[in-house]
Amino acid sequence: MARNRLGLVLTGGTIGSTSSDDAEVVRLVRGNDAGGMPGWLAGPLAAFGSHQLTVRRPVELHSEEARPEHWEAIATACRRLAERGAEAICVLHGSDTMSYTAAALSFALADLSIPVVLTGSNLPPDDPESDARNNVRQAIIALRTLPAGVYLIFAGSPDGDALVHLGTRVRKDRASGEAFVSPNGGPVAKVVGGRLMRLAPWPLPVPPPAMPTVARFDPRVLELRVHPGMPFAALEAAVRAGGLRGVVAELYPCATGPTGEDDASLERFARFVTARGGIVAATVAAAPEVAGSYYPSLPTLTGAGVGFLPGVLSATATVKLMWALAAADGDPAVARSLMRRPIAGESAPMGRRHPPATRYVPSTAAIARSAGH
Repeated sequence: MARNRLGLVLTGGTIGSTSSDDAEVVRLVRGNDAGGMPGWLAGPLAAFGSHQLTVRRPVELHSEEARPEHWEAIATACRRLAERGAEAICVLHGSDTMSYTAAALSFALADLSIPVVLTGSNLPPDDPESDARNNVRQAIIALRTLPAGVYLIFAGSPDGDALVHLGTRVRKDRASGEAFVSPNGGPVAKVVGGRLMRLAPWPLPVPPPAMPTVARFDPRVLELRVHPGMPFAALEAAVRAGGLRGVVAELYPCATGPTGEDDASLERFARFVTARGGIVAATVAAAPEVAGSYYPSLPTLTGAGVGFLPGVLSATATVKLMWALAAADGDPAVARSLMRRPIAGESAPMGRRHPPATRYVPSTAAIARSAGH
């Protein structure tokens, strides 16, 4: 059935900005000119065909200024559009933190039965070399046939095709061109020649049973990348004071991390956090193409209470932990259960099996067995 009710959510960002007289500064378009739909969007939106359009502007900012409460406002705007009959929603967003917002909407709107697409641009719409119009046009083309879910679509050039990324498996990799990548499994589709071409199966959202899908996020979560000598002990004061309820640590590429009893031990820090009702999760930068054996530090870390999420990007895990803590209303056991449960396609496959010479975790179940729990 053809879709003809389109929702448009404007949030600012480069795609909502203008190139000022000082070409090195990008400024948001504010005031009366920003009150409705910018005129330049009429052309790209025509790709949806004959439609009824409803526009919402829940926030107005450059995406580097985004906070979890802004995700909540955007999610609320999307839900209200859906409740009022929108059959597809396009969110225009700044690119630097667009993948975080895509993950947030994926969890907050996992029960929606319509597609939501985020897109932005590398350059403001009034720049002669801007990719804004093409990115929006490709997003609108995809919205005509995409199944329910949250996606990020980006071409990164004034013309050409665009990749379709699942909202929980995408991250920004560079500041120009095709700026977004999906390291765990690749993009799910591509817009080619005005048509949507599927590249992978659609991972359908799975709202947790008996748990309402909420648009709330607890910001007391820290995302970090492990490095030699990281002073984990310095974070203990924040945990004691209640300013830190969760930590997501990106481990070394082979899913290893520091153990022991010194101040740079993730194992010791995890025991400290979990003993006080907090949650520590761990990821790797990208899921392996093959799945083999693993090093001793991984079961040591999981034995200390670290929840290992091997196929989940660290940014996605961070957003999910914020969402899980809020959805669980402070119950760490419920939050841990939500972190283990696939919600919106965030857990990518671990890859094919490989001879024993390959060093990597075979499965979370095997890790748990080796850790004795």
